Amino acid sequence: MRSRRPPAVASVLPELTFSVNLRMKWNSLLHTVPLVLAHGDWAELAEEFTRRIFSTRPAYLLRRDTTTPLNPPRADIPIVVRSLRREDIPAIVKERPMRLPALRAGLSTCCLAATAEAQICYVQWLIDPSQNGLIAREFTGLCPPLSHDEMLLKWAYTFRRFRGMGIMGDAMAQICEKALAAGAHWLYIFVAVDDVATLKTCSLLGFRPHQMCTESWRFFHLTRLFEQCPKRARYAFEHNAAG
Repeated sequence: MRSRRPPAVASVLPELTFSVNLRMKWNSLLHTVPLVLAHGDWAELAEEFTRRIFSTRPAYLLRRDTTTPLNPPRADIPIVVRSLRREDIPAIVKERPMRLPALRAGLSTCCLAATAEAQICYVQWLIDPSQNGLIAREFTGLCPPLSHDEMLLKWAYTFRRFRGMGIMGDAMAQICEKALAAGAHWLYIFVAVDDVATLKTCSLLGFRPHQMCTESWRFFHLTRLFEQCPKRARYAFEHNAAG
């Protein structure tokens, strides 16, 4: 890894490359893998392991101006987004054990959506600049450091029993409002170019292509290449719809 820190998200230059070693603390790894296996997510664990040995994956870095008015989609059931509470952790780990390292590390900006019956249906981290130090120590390379007016959405997950109900768009809209209330001007999210469903949801919420990120893993060593998108860049599915 270069000795200098990667620049803030908004100032990443075209064709910037930096290399990192993502480190998961051994104690977190020893706790996480058995939980993932017990949960039956063998395929996901194998896929993640294989991906970190050798893979190349392009993704959008999307950006939203939080001052832009929202016209959010509504879920099929009423949901309310709130901050994580200590008593929520067992239910989240049971449903999504891969997020245990973030919870154990103390990444404190987890938001969740709950139903009228207080059942958790969605989780997503809203990472703010106060978490830059923790990210650098525990999740090196997760994202470039954030500036004072930037936040990043990460690790979106809809609980299995609530899928197909439009939860994600409604929950993300409410989290966008929280970002604005917290003083963020720019809100970012990484989305793989082939994740069309998530891209369409983000498009409805006003996220637009800002940069292209090519993520390359070679034997647990990560390199990311960022390229600036043209102004008024369009999603691939928008080009296809236009014929």
